[in-house]
Amino acid sequence: MRIVRFLTVLAFPALLSIAGGTVKDFGPQIPKQILNWKSSGPDAVYNRKTLFDYMDGGAEVYLAFDFREVFVRKFADGEQNELNLDIYDMGSPAEAYGMFTCDREDPPAGIGQGSEYGLGLLRFWRGRYFVSITVSGNEEKAEKAVLELGKIVAPLLGPDGELPEMLKLFPAEGLQKEKTAFFHDNVHLSNRYFVASENILNLSEKTQCLFGEYEQANGDSGRLLLVRYPDAEKAQAALASFRKSFLPGADADGAALTENKKWVMAQARGEYVVVVFEAPSKTSAARLAAAVAFNPK
Repeated sequence: MRIVRFLTVLAFPALLSIAGGTVKDFGPQIPKQILNWKSSGPDAVYNRKTLFDYMDGGAEVYLAFDFREVFVRKFADGEQNELNLDIYDMGSPAEAYGMFTCDREDPPAGIGQGSEYGLGLLRFWRGRYFVSITVSGNEEKAEKAVLELGKIVAPLLGPDGELPEMLKLFPAEGLQKEKTAFFHDNVHLSNRYFVASENILNLSEKTQCLFGEYEQANGDSGRLLLVRYPDAEKAQAALASFRKSFLPGADADGAALTENKKWVMAQARGEYVVVVFEAPSKTSAARLAAAVAFNPK
């Protein structure tokens, strides 16, 4: 997935303006040939209204973020193998980071601000853009081209972007960064950790959610969910809904021992709700919840 390096160097000054443009501007900057893979068919651009025309059945995952539009180019090697390059404008770096984190499974690839590569799929983000490169056909044969293309596209995306502010609230000790996700709604929560079929935390496009897994040296562990609501009233309503459906036997601290012999604790502070899942003890759950650097308005 690389392009001739001198082309990237020469083009880079002009590419700095792309961060303020539209995804169609990437078309002239990306080579039409990567190794022995050549551009196949016309480029395409899809927006929030037309995304279902491109990926009927998968569009909801992107529309749950502030997705704006996607640039699509296909490459073929002449042997019925195809690469599919998608560059998504997610509206902001936080949203691009969120899209990347909602489905992490593979080892890092060292591309962009964050990346992962599994045979047949490269995913990465930089600035307000999320990129995926997929393979249809012989995945092993396509590996060099996939990575080459990714290394060429990443510099075109402009400067690195800021991570979501909520990450500053998460305790650093024991956090498994590769298992941390930022999102908004119940669809993405269920993708990272299934809580309930119904939206018992009242999540929506107006909520900001951060989920992480912890393994600490003192033996404390758990799954931490932090949700920011538009105001404290909505946070309290969500906490009441969650406790009623998920923790009907919670004690005065909002903690309960579940059927799997793990502790869950749910509390609200200002416009935030914090939930600790799968803690080995109530004390462990309380420590993890207390370590969140709440800063309510």
